[in-house]
Amino acid sequence: MRRLLLIGAACVCLVLSAVVVRSVDEPVTRAARDYAAATATHAAATYVTLRTLYAVLSTAQEFEVGMSLIASGSAHPLKVLEPIDDTIERIATLVFGVMVATGILSVALGPVSAVGLGILALGLGIAALSPQRPAIGRLAWYGGFFGLALPLGLALATPMAGFLTEATYVRNLALVNEITQTVGGAEATLAEEAPDLSLNDYRKIAVNVWTRADELIGGLVAIFGVYVFRIFMLPLLLIGGLFMAVRSLARGRATN
Repeated sequence: MRRLLLIGAACVCLVLSAVVVRSVDEPVTRAARDYAAATATHAAATYVTLRTLYAVLSTAQEFEVGMSLIASGSAHPLKVLEPIDDTIERIATLVFGVMVATGILSVALGPVSAVGLGILALGLGIAALSPQRPAIGRLAWYGGFFGLALPLGLALATPMAGFLTEATYVRNLALVNEITQTVGGAEATLAEEAPDLSLNDYRKIAVNVWTRADELIGGLVAIFGVYVFRIFMLPLLLIGGLFMAVRSLARGRATN
C-alpha cells in the first residue's frame, strides 16, 4: 500500500512539473512570480531615485565659491554633504542587490519549481522501489523545498506582506518623496528625463538634504528593511512554518 501511495505521489509531482513548465497561468507559481516582480519594480524605482539624488549631491559638492578677504582662492562649501552622499550610495547598492535578486527570482521561479517537483518525483519513485535507502528521503525533501515550499512561501507572503508592512512602507516613502521631490521622488522611473536644475535648485536640494539628513537616511533604511522582509524574511518564516508542520505530522504518524 505504501509503495502504491509513493508511486502515485511521484506521478502527481511529474504532472505538476509539466504543468508548471508549460503553463504561465499556474496559480501558485504565478502568484509567487507576481509578488517577486512587484517587489523588484518598487526596488528599481527607489534605486533610480537614490542614484539621481547621489548624482545631484555629487554635482553640488563641486560648486566653488571665491574668497578674497585675505588671499584669493576658492572653496567648496557643499563638501559637507559628502558623508550623506556616501551613505546614499551605499544604500543604493543594497537596494540594487535586492532589485537584482527579486528580478532573478521572478524569472527563475517557474523553472526552479518545475525542477524541484521533478527531483521530488524522483525521490518518491526511488523510495517506492528501494525504501531502505535513507539518502532518498533527503533528496525528496530537497526537491520538495524548491518545488513546493518556495513558491508556496512566496504566494502566502503576498497578502501578509501588505498587511504587515504597507503602513511602514507608505509612511517612509512619503517622507522620502517629500525630501527628494525636487529630483523626481521615489516614484521616478527609468523613462523620466534628467531634471534640469539651476544653481539655486542645487542649493535648495543641498540645504533640504542637510537639514533633514537623519529623516532621509532613516526613511531609506526603513524602505530597504521592508524590501528585505518582504522578499527574504517573511517567505523564509512561512517556509519554516510549513516545514515544521509537515515534520510534526510525519513524526506523529510514525509514532502511531
